[in-house]
Parts: sequence; structure tokens; C-alpha cells
Amino acid sequence: MSATTHDTTAAPRPAEPATTVTALRNSAPLAIAAGSSVLAGLIHYAVVPEHRSEWVWYAVFFTLLGAFQLIWAAAVWTVRRRWLFILGVLANAAAISLWALSRTVGLPFGPDAGEPESAGVIDVLCVLAEAAALTAAAAALWNSIRRRQG
Repeated sequence: MSATTHDTTAAPRPAEPATTVTALRNSAPLAIAAGSSVLAGLIHYAVVPEHRSEWVWYAVFFTLLGAFQLIWAAAVWTVRRRWLFILGVLANAAAISLWALSRTVGLPFGPDAGEPESAGVIDVLCVLAEAAALTAAAAALWNSIRRRQG
């Protein structure tokens, strides 16, 4: 065989590790997940001063949640691991659930425990961004699993 001839009997390349979400960098679900998470994180940072005046622990919560959402967006865009998608789905589901609880029966803690809050435009926009991040992360995860099986 010459050096330019390819051996067609060579073993196929091994599959990517199960934890790597492949070929997603330019996909719509990944862009939506990351972008929506950035939007939600920035909204959470924007409302920290308002919540600090209510109760300092609200401000701490919104600061940490905003930081998580921004870091998650960067991580999921660059690292693309399945566990990151799962973490994003779970964290956004928890944030949406907590928001729904606060708007229906009120939070069980804090200065206004048990009193439902009214829904404002900015928090509805934030919960919609979280829902978009959750849905897109789940879609990207589903697509990666289907590609691996197919």
C-alpha cells in the first residue's frame, strides 16, 4: 500500500464519552438556553437592591441565583456536558417553582411569610426566561441522547 492509500479495514473511531454533549455549540437549543439564562441572571442582579430593602436574605438569594445563572450559561456554552444540562433543568425548575409558590400562597419564610406577592412585568419576564432556559436545556440534552443512540 502506498502512503496516500487509506485502509478501509481500520477499526472505527471510538464514540465520544457519554458525558459530552457533542455538536451543540451552534445549535438553537444551546443558544436559547445560554441566552435565556443570561437574561434571567441579569434580571436577578437588577432586583437585588429592591430585595435588600425588604430582607437581606432575599438579596443574598437573588445574588447567588443570578451568579449561578450567568456562570451556568458560560459553562454550558463552553463545556457542553450532560450533567450541566441536567443541573440547568433542575435549577430553573426550582426557581420557577419558588416563584410560583411566592405568587400563590406566599413563601413560608421572611418578613411577609405566607402572604402571596403580586406578579410584576419584570418577574414574569424573568420566569419566562427561566422556562425558556429549562426547555432549551432539556431539548439539547434530549438531542444529544438521541444522537448518541442513533
